[in-house]
Amino acid sequence: MKVRFYDTHVNTKDAYYHFDVVVEEATQKEVEHYAQVYLEAIGVQEVKIIQERCQYCHEELGNQGAIDAIEAKGYYIIPMQGCPKE
Repeated sequence: MKVRFYDTHVNTKDAYYHFDVVVEEATQKEVEHYAQVYLEAIGVQEVKIIQERCQYCHEELGNQGAIDAIEAKGYYIIPMQGCPKE
């Protein structure tokens, strides 16, 4: 399965979060929603995601972990700066 990566940067008054939202092409319109779901899951509340900060980066064949997550919940997150590691 080909997947699309969306480079996401979120600033709050207390922290900075950088992560990728990975989706299949058919669900790319839901990227901002999935980013918000992830932020809420890690305890970040009332965050405004600015479109320019959630940008398409590239497309490639997904690994099995990403594919499994996308099939189960529609998206996969790759945590980077400021994000808790799973």
